[in-house]
Amino acid sequence: MPRPVRIWTLLLWLAVASLGSWALLYERKAALRELFDLDARVLHRVLSQRLEQQETVLNAVAALAEQGGPQVLGRYVQALVRPYPQIVAVEHCGAGGCETLTVPRAALPTLPYAPSDHPTVHWPAGGGARYALGLGTVRVWVDAQALLHPSDLPRAPLTLQIFRPGPGKLVMEHASRIHPAALSFRVEKQLGTPLEPFPIRFHRDYSWAMWPWGAMAAWSALTACVAWGLARGLTARRQAERALLNERHRAQGIVEASTDGIVVLDPQGSVVQANPAAFGILEGLHPGAEIRKVAPFQATLSQAPLNAAQFWQAAAAQVLPDGTVLQRGSERVLVEGGLTPLFGEHGQLLGRVLTVREVGPLRQRMLAQLDAGEQRVREHETLLAHVSRLSTLGEMSAGLAHELNQPLTAIVSYGQAALRLLTEEDADLSRARQAVQGMVGQAQRSAEIIARLRTLVRRAPAQRVKVDLVQAAHNILTLCRADMQRLGVEVNLQFPPTAFVTGDPVQVEQIILNLVRNALDAMQDVPERRLLLSLAQARRQWTLTVQDSGTGLSVAALAHLFQPFQTAKRDGLGLGLSLSQTLAQGLGGDLSGGNAQARGARFSLALPQWTDHDPGT
Repeated sequence: MPRPVRIWTLLLWLAVASLGSWALLYERKAALRELFDLDARVLHRVLSQRLEQQETVLNAVAALAEQGGPQVLGRYVQALVRPYPQIVAVEHCGAGGCETLTVPRAALPTLPYAPSDHPTVHWPAGGGARYALGLGTVRVWVDAQALLHPSDLPRAPLTLQIFRPGPGKLVMEHASRIHPAALSFRVEKQLGTPLEPFPIRFHRDYSWAMWPWGAMAAWSALTACVAWGLARGLTARRQAERALLNERHRAQGIVEASTDGIVVLDPQGSVVQANPAAFGILEGLHPGAEIRKVAPFQATLSQAPLNAAQFWQAAAAQVLPDGTVLQRGSERVLVEGGLTPLFGEHGQLLGRVLTVREVGPLRQRMLAQLDAGEQRVREHETLLAHVSRLSTLGEMSAGLAHELNQPLTAIVSYGQAALRLLTEEDADLSRARQAVQGMVGQAQRSAEIIARLRTLVRRAPAQRVKVDLVQAAHNILTLCRADMQRLGVEVNLQFPPTAFVTGDPVQVEQIILNLVRNALDAMQDVPERRLLLSLAQARRQWTLTVQDSGTGLSVAALAHLFQPFQTAKRDGLGLGLSLSQTLAQGLGGDLSGGNAQARGARFSLALPQWTDHDPGT
């Protein structure tokens, strides 16, 4: 999908998803607001009724007090206030003090008696939720905390606060708050009685869970699918248009590049379009020209008669007969070609296409190209023979240099050791003799390597003798002992007592030497240097594994691991692993390599197990 389409699709999706999510949030907020307003109106009405009830009780008690005094009140007041839990006590007051006519439901605060001919509200000192309604000689005590029953509260948590008129002190509070709140509603009203016009405040908090997250996620997913489908459709349409345009350009390019003359005609036979080759073949060709005048084809004696009228008006494809000529001024040119009609979707004739080519120049070009091709083939064969000789010489030189480098280095090391031992005051002739013997052994090894390389160049078969792979590995470790001590390499050997394979002793040791040398080179720049050599037997083969603790092989090195002249060493030729694999495969085995699981590189040399039936026993 093109990047501009992705960007515009993402912006469109974000806009639509955001608009839909906003609509869902707005709808949910409006619904919650409506529910809050309904709950506030219901509670306001309930509280107003409770105030009206206690004022009615006040008027009734005052009327009874006027009719019969305390004796009459004592018989009726208790039954009168029982249905109203907010009325905690009723008192009858006089000059001598106040007498409680009911069993108090709570301790009453101290409040001086102040008779009044009209209903009044009396607030004790110190505030609190209890206050008294007074009329005449009676007082009705109200506990504002009992104005609401738990059954009066709505299901959704709601905070309700009632305040005293004037000072605004809090009289009653039912708190239910949420922290942190995602949305809050608040409304303030006044209880609707003239005697108790208490300010009341309703407050409700909503948590983040109240938002329609599921609907918003579904809407976002739906709009994402629609946007993705729209983008895919637009991309497919754009790709189709681009493919059609490319196909048109490709067809136009093919027509323009063709060496045959191609002329597009309308149904009346006038020229609509032609390629450059057609302008070179047909004289006087131009758009709008009549093709019969531009291309006057004529028959010759070597062909069937040419019916020009039938050729130009045919409803099927026509081919110019062999031997047709084109009259071009005073020149007669031998040509080939044909005329093909073009039909529309409903079978209507859209025009025709004429193809024409000159036969004479074509034959000359074909003969010239054939001669040139034969000449190139001969030159290429000569070049290949020369390159083959140079390649063989280069491989021999590089192989000799690479294979002789190790024994020559050992000869120098043994010679330096022998010279140092002989120049000491107390010359250690025994150790010097061992060094000289090592020089002789390495010189013989060099001779054997040269002989083996000559055998390889002559394509002579390698030796097939009994070789102890354990002894061969120990020989190489002895040869590399000085370098391992210099680097501080920890060697771990996991060998059986013997491991006999079928192979060439020199070639086997050369392969092991290349693997060990590569392992030592790979551990030059690492702090921990460990070399693991192990032998395992499976499927009538012995497999020697050489694993180092170096940095391992890169992806590029793994891709060209055994290809010649591919190396990561600064001074390497890239022939060691390639020659080693060639030698291993020549002995009937194989050499493979890769990275170890933990760290470093791991190479495995597999050679066939020696049996008593092998040749040479």
